[in-house]
Amino acid sequence: MNKNSVLFKKVYGCMMGGVIGDAFGGPVEGMDAGFIRKLHNGPVTDLISYATRPEDFFMPAAPSAYAWSDRPGTYTDDSYFATVNARCIIEHGGRITCDELGDFWVKNVDVDRCWYSSASSYWRLVMTYMPARQAGAGNIGENSSAMCIGPVGIINACDPKQASLDAYDLMSIIHHDHSRDAAGIIAAAVAEAMNPQADADSIVQAALDHIPGGRCSKMYGPMHLAVKLAREAKDTEELTKLYYDQLLIDWCGRGKPISEDGRHNDSCEAYESIPCAVGMFLNTQGDYKKTVIGAANFGRDCDTIACMAGYIAGAYRGIDAIPEKWVSTCLEANPDPDLEKLAEGMTEALLGQTEKVKERCGAIMEMDR
Repeated sequence: MNKNSVLFKKVYGCMMGGVIGDAFGGPVEGMDAGFIRKLHNGPVTDLISYATRPEDFFMPAAPSAYAWSDRPGTYTDDSYFATVNARCIIEHGGRITCDELGDFWVKNVDVDRCWYSSASSYWRLVMTYMPARQAGAGNIGENSSAMCIGPVGIINACDPKQASLDAYDLMSIIHHDHSRDAAGIIAAAVAEAMNPQADADSIVQAALDHIPGGRCSKMYGPMHLAVKLAREAKDTEELTKLYYDQLLIDWCGRGKPISEDGRHNDSCEAYESIPCAVGMFLNTQGDYKKTVIGAANFGRDCDTIACMAGYIAGAYRGIDAIPEKWVSTCLEANPDPDLEKLAEGMTEALLGQTEKVKERCGAIMEMDR
């Protein structure tokens, strides 16, 4: 493995890109876009402390599915579960199955860092002999499947179709509905972004072409509308306004109503958040800084939106496109596991898997002689 290679820089860019996006959006998660700009005198343009959150918003706690520290650069459950996926991939030396991920969860996941859906799945796995692919049935539909899927795109680099299929299989552990489809979309985009021949348009097209279920998925319509709005808007600020007018999706059912106080504004609905992440990437043509700043300042579930957009832009542009200050801030705030070493392990796993593919191709070609 060559740490100066384009390959490693893309792997590391994807891993850190997601972490930084997560930490960028975390301090303003659950806020209305307008309130963010009032609170911070404009959009947030740097990693900030969670201590800036007003007391009537949920706050960091240890342990927690949210940030466990108010330190700038601290990530949330999004990146925690991305590291879980990466560690499982590294342990198996390549692509993994849902069964393998389920076994890894039982041995390694800290349930105190799980949100409702993942916690439900965790206890089903630990307390029963339910197959991992059935654990997500009936869970709340939200972003937990897509928020952690960056490593699955990496290990399927340059193969968005397989990335989407793997994500759909793996995230059966958390979801069974369109929220599982959402994971396939982000994984496909990351896999295409790993291709050195890709551009922003081909990456977005890969996401659209590999929506699990195609037109039958609830993700289909919002994805295409988000792409349309992203092409119309002159920048991420205008895209945010267009999106708030046309694509916000209330998340609550019979629970507490969405707040109308002009401050709190939350939704974890996958067919709002995933199209938004892809739209932010497209609108900026994959510029990492602009993508993450735009996604984080969208508000609502913006740690997840910026995390997913960060995976894609980081894989596309590589680690060199991410400000060193942001990288060092997140590395210092999240020392365990070591994120650079995870990227090294992911690169080695991808290279090892590629050797296995070459051996398989060689065997097939030998038979055709």
